[in-house]
Amino acid sequence: MEAARVVFERDGFYNARLSDISAEAKVASGTLYNYYRSKHDLLHEVMKDVSTELTALAPNHVSAQLDPVGRIEEVNRVYIEAFQRNAHVLRAVYQARDDDERLKVQWDEVAEHFQGRATRAITRWQAAGLAFADLDPRHTAHALTLMVERVVMAWSYEGVEYDRETLIDTVNKIWERSLGLPRRSDGSGSRT
Repeated sequence: MEAARVVFERDGFYNARLSDISAEAKVASGTLYNYYRSKHDLLHEVMKDVSTELTALAPNHVSAQLDPVGRIEEVNRVYIEAFQRNAHVLRAVYQARDDDERLKVQWDEVAEHFQGRATRAITRWQAAGLAFADLDPRHTAHALTLMVERVVMAWSYEGVEYDRETLIDTVNKIWERSLGLPRRSDGSGSRT
């Protein structure tokens, strides 16, 4: 798996070859074929670990209700940093997902994890009078999560240069202001 990750990160999906993965792993090609029939199979296995890392932040409904701005900042930071650590594997998955239903499902599960969580959070914040009531929670969640995904893709492997902290701060401000969330008044992370 480590060898497959190295080759996918280096070569992308289309240029990766099982023979390169075997060589990187220092095993015979026949040995590799005993476990994996194709590079799709290998990428599917690598993506399991990446999915786990991307969705590692445990739900915390209490803190999310009491401090939605803090929770947004926490979730976006974890996601952005995990995405960047795994950007080249994710690029390979993005290349291959249209040809492999399992990879498409894995990609969709990560997206649904964040979109579903954001939809539920926006609904709670609206009920508590913290977020704009006229926003459709699902559409808003999808727009905001897809915005984060796309900007991180551009930064991570399309050559767009961003300062990490400025990017994270900007993404968080867009979320907060789009939702109409109240600014923090306790001095911790207060925005201007």
